Amino acid sequence: MNVRVVCLPYAGGSAHAYRPWSAHMPRACELIAPELPGHGRRIAEAPHAGVARVVEDVLPRLGDPTAPMILFGHSMGGLLAHEVCHRLCELGTPPKALVISAMGPGELLDAPANHALADDPDALLGHVARLGATPDEVLAHPQMRALVLRPLRADMRLLAEAGTAPTRPVTVPLYALAGEQDVVHPPSHVAAWQHHARHWKGLRLFTGGHFFPWQDDAVPRFLAGLARTALAEHAAAGEQAQGLSPQPRPS
Repeated sequence: MNVRVVCLPYAGGSAHAYRPWSAHMPRACELIAPELPGHGRRIAEAPHAGVARVVEDVLPRLGDPTAPMILFGHSMGGLLAHEVCHRLCELGTPPKALVISAMGPGELLDAPANHALADDPDALLGHVARLGATPDEVLAHPQMRALVLRPLRADMRLLAEAGTAPTRPVTVPLYALAGEQDVVHPPSHVAAWQHHARHWKGLRLFTGGHFFPWQDDAVPRFLAGLARTALAEHAAAGEQAQGLSPQPRPS
């Protein structure tokens, strides 16, 4: 049985950002990057309004519910991963680990500021330009700019909603990743997840700003290591179960 590494996107992002990470995964590992409505290949669809609707859209795209899973989310994807984790636990299929990157708990989000960005395209474009993840030529082209803004405005509203909801503690191992130079969600914010984790696995710092996972291969290699551990644990559990099962009596 394969282990799954599920990667949820940042605001305005698509599944395409995670495709190169597949090369770093172990052989018996499947990298799954669900595409959100209104993003990437699903750009023709209307973005969902509300975190709960996004979570329900993501769940059937996660593959075999009985297979081991590592759940990862970057920036907005971290909040989505947190909510997907809760839903999976409610369904009786918790992930092996939750990894949240470049995002603090919801109570640290500025809901009014995110609402303001969603309602002001010019301010939102300036924000995107400062982050540096979107090429200048895309932002300068009217049609391309419109394609960028549509999902981003919807995602800013999701972040504003997340900033008004209480953060529920998770019962699975939680790892937090932060960029040392990230001014959007600095390490101190990301480290605040320890107050919402029953099994806190610590904060790991990486060189770079808000989009540090794409500056080198350190993050996909980290996820690959978690996948290998999950595979080994799953195999050991299977061997133990076989050893405890009753042996057939000789005829």
